[in-house]
Amino acid sequence: MKNSRLITALVVVIVVIGLGGFVYYEYFDQGGNLNVKVMDAPMTGVSAVYLTFDEVAIHGTTSNWNYYNVTSKTIDILGLTTTNASLFASISLTAQKYTAIWLYVTHVTVVVGGVNHTFTMESNWAKVVGSFNVSAHSSTDIIIAFNLSQELNLVAQIFTPVVGSVSMQMG
Repeated sequence: MKNSRLITALVVVIVVIGLGGFVYYEYFDQGGNLNVKVMDAPMTGVSAVYLTFDEVAIHGTTSNWNYYNVTSKTIDILGLTTTNASLFASISLTAQKYTAIWLYVTHVTVVVGGVNHTFTMESNWAKVVGSFNVSAHSSTDIIIAFNLSQELNLVAQIFTPVVGSVSMQMG
């Protein structure tokens, strides 16, 4: 008799914990994941373009601007495409519509004729205006395509971030 009461109590506790977890997951945990990837097409006379990123700012329709420090990462974006775009950051976000994303670039090195050149930057922020959605309990991948042919002034060695396009893929 004592064992059956203990088993009944255990079953009730397990059901309550399971139900609580379900309710939390469905109604309170409304986060999703955003994977930010970067790419660009090849550029004549340039063999590599290394961009170092270390912060992301994201504007949401209900959350306004939020800034995310991410692990500093240097990526050679030259010649990357939508199929091999490089993952720059993975960020947990509230599920909502987002209207802009800015990438903070701290350093630009361009390789021309086998020689590394450090470029100055007209702005550290690569500003992307365009909407994408992050849904609860899912991942969204966005691929940001730079436009190096317009962004790099090889003579003056200046980088002016002008993002060409953004594409979104649901994961």
